[in-house]
Amino acid sequence: MIYRLIAYSLILLGTGGTIYIGVEGIYGDHYDIPALSYESFSRQYSDSSNYILIDVRTESEVAAQPAPWSNTIQIPLLSLEDRCMELNKYKDQPMMVLCPTGNRSRQGARVLRLAGFDASYMEKGMFNKERIS
Repeated sequence: MIYRLIAYSLILLGTGGTIYIGVEGIYGDHYDIPALSYESFSRQYSDSSNYILIDVRTESEVAAQPAPWSNTIQIPLLSLEDRCMELNKYKDQPMMVLCPTGNRSRQGARVLRLAGFDASYMEKGMFNKERIS
């Protein structure tokens, strides 16, 4: 079940994680969201992986620089919680959340994991300059 989160969240410093105050209680995480590097994900994806790719950038960002993978579902981070129901058909598949730096994708993966999805994010982002071409 998807818990509707209140607009306020308390971000604790250090290793505390984030605490969300929701309608049915308080939910938290401890930065335990799985992450993969660009190289690791590319290897897994090229080996016919069944990942569902979620791009959490805005429409203008996607138009300016498309994702490196053609079958990416674009849902802006601010709309992700409201549009989780659209992803229910992929509930049994792993999801990789993408953004340029890894910050929004980590937040997106957190939202999806709270909604019951098997989501991870690409650390350092999908356009990381350190990756090997």
